[in-house]
Amino acid sequence: MIRTIITALLLCLMEFVVVLAASPMAKPSLVLRFLPADVREAAKDHPEPPMYKQMAAHILFGIFILSMLAGILYIGIDGVKSGCGFPALTGRFILMLYIMKAYDIIVQDQWLVLTVGYFKKLFPETADCAGWKDRGFNNKNQIIRIILYPFLSMLTAGLFILICR
Repeated sequence: MIRTIITALLLCLMEFVVVLAASPMAKPSLVLRFLPADVREAAKDHPEPPMYKQMAAHILFGIFILSMLAGILYIGIDGVKSGCGFPALTGRFILMLYIMKAYDIIVQDQWLVLTVGYFKKLFPETADCAGWKDRGFNNKNQIIRIILYPFLSMLTAGLFILICR
């Protein structure tokens, strides 16, 4: 279980670094879709960075996605090798996803987006938007994911047990 927690925390740290580094270089439409609706509307005409910066951002996002897949593979293979059955392996994936979701809600949404105003600095034309004060700007999406995670974890655990045994 400790390996799952460490893996999830490492992925959270990597995501934090990638978000900070890649967001200023990414196409605004990519970054804006994770922000409140009125912010998206106010910044829709924000100029795009040069193509080489956009490519660098995509490479960073790609590295994170590959790392996420590697983390899932590591947790799944380690679980099967450790003798975890379906319930224990499902629990590992649920734990990893809920740690990452808690990080997403607390660090990215509440702290980075709303408290620190990191994205407000990237998109200064949005400074007066009410969305920067809306702490529940994506509650619906977060709740949907929180509800789906156990089912995705069961599916993933089942696939690992079928493939690795």
